[in-house]
Amino acid sequence: MLNTNDRALKEWALACKTLQEGRQLLLIRKGGLREEEGRFVPRYPEFFLFPTFEHQRAELLQDRYKSELEVLSSPSDPRLVVLSSYAVVTDVLQACSEEQVMAAGEEHIWNAEYVRQRFDFNPYDPLTLLVLRVYVLPQPISLPFQKAYEGCRSWITLERAFSTEGAMPALSDAEFERRREALRTILVRSF
Repeated sequence: MLNTNDRALKEWALACKTLQEGRQLLLIRKGGLREEEGRFVPRYPEFFLFPTFEHQRAELLQDRYKSELEVLSSPSDPRLVVLSSYAVVTDVLQACSEEQVMAAGEEHIWNAEYVRQRFDFNPYDPLTLLVLRVYVLPQPISLPFQKAYEGCRSWITLERAFSTEGAMPALSDAEFERRREALRTILVRSF
């Protein structure tokens, strides 16, 4: 893990929370409207998780996560961004089917409708699955929200590099590896 970094990945606040709590290992990425290459590219192997609120919708979540969205429907102060976790990519996979992604549903928060929408958006672009090892920062980092952070894109360059020193893994090594291997087994099967 890098000691400092200035890269962040924008993701639903609820996904950031469940990743940080070790309840999820998988992110589903297709890309935003303002991606540089027109699609999601897993450009950085490590990054801060940058919680976003604007695209979160309860009807796109698995039932067990819907009640949590009410608490995370908006930031406590829209002028600030709070970073509390850091992620290291352990695996990058391409999804072949909706069934494949839903078979891995224990490791992500989204429902079949969300997965279908991701496959349908720019259908010729791949659906990328990121398996993440997440670390909880010892102290959250509060940043003023900047115009440069706006827009439908995945990657953000923060105002400066921040330390990851003292970050603790969300899951023990053994638990992470057990779940990662189970997830990889599901995702590499043919559907």
